[in-house]
Parts: sequence; structure tokens; C-alpha cells
Amino acid sequence: MGYVWLLLLPLVAFGAEAGGEHHSPLEVFWKGFNILIFLGIVYWFARRPVSEAFNNFWKSLTERVDSSEEELRKAREELKRAKEELEKAKVRADESIALARESARAEVENARRHAEQVARRIKEKARETVQIELKRAKEELALFGMEKAEEIAREMLSERFRDPEVQKRYIDAQLKRLEGKRDGEG
Repeated sequence: MGYVWLLLLPLVAFGAEAGGEHHSPLEVFWKGFNILIFLGIVYWFARRPVSEAFNNFWKSLTERVDSSEEELRKAREELKRAKEELEKAKVRADESIALARESARAEVENARRHAEQVARRIKEKARETVQIELKRAKEELALFGMEKAEEIAREMLSERFRDPEVQKRYIDAQLKRLEGKRDGEG
């Protein structure tokens, strides 16, 4: 009952100030009492829906907070995984760059070795070609020399055989040779 007076006290103060009119305390009491009955009836009939509404509001609020916390936790986990993936990607990128550099060095080295081998083969082929050409030139020169020597010898013999004395000696030498062959046969 003490609580009722606490509730009525503001009503009495409100009633005393309203419009400068003075109401009797009994009138204020009945007005307060009517308001309390009205609030009691409203509470009696509306308590379940209001209670459910407040409970639903509270439940949805706590569910939203819980889901927000869960989303935050998931977002932090995703961020952590993304950072780990980023670090892994950086490591893979560094490894790929190092591998590409090493591959490029190896390719340059292979190309250099191949170029050296080709140059060596070209030099060897050039030496062989020079040797072959030199041998052919020597053979041609020797052949040319023999032809020239034969030509000179013929000219010299032709000139010498113009002399009748040389012709007579040649014929005599040939006859002796033929006789020597005949004697050797028989």
C-alpha cells in the first residue's frame, strides 16, 4: 500500500498545479485511483503481448548482438587466413622470381655454351675447308707445273731434234737398245 501513495504523489502534485485550479485531495485521489485502475486493466490485458513484445525485442537484440559477434569472429578468422594466404603468396612470388632468375641464368649459360660450340665447329670446318682447298690448290699447281714442264721439255726436245746430229745420236741409241733387247731375248 505504501507503493500506491508513491505512485499517487506525482498525480497529486500534477493535479495541484494544473491550471491554477484547486482540486480537493479526494478528487485527486479518485482521479489517481481511476488512472491506476485503468493502468491495472491495461496491464492485465496487455501484459502478455507487451511482455512478448519486450521479450521478442530483447531476444532479437541479443540475437543480433550474438550474430554480430559471430560475424566479427568469422571476419577476424577470414582476415587471419587472408594474411596467411598473402604471406604464402609473397613467399611463392619470391620463389617464382628466384626460379625465373635462375632459369634465365641457365638459359643464358646454355646459349653461351651453344654459341661457343657452334663457333668451334665453324672454326674446325673452316680449317678443314682451308686444308682441302690448300691440298686441291697444291695438286692443281703440281699438275700445272708438270704440264708446263712437259710443254717446256717438248719445246726443248723439238728445238734439239732440229739439229741433225742430235737426231742421229738418238736413233743410234734407240737401235742399240733394241739390239740389246733382242740379244737378251735370244
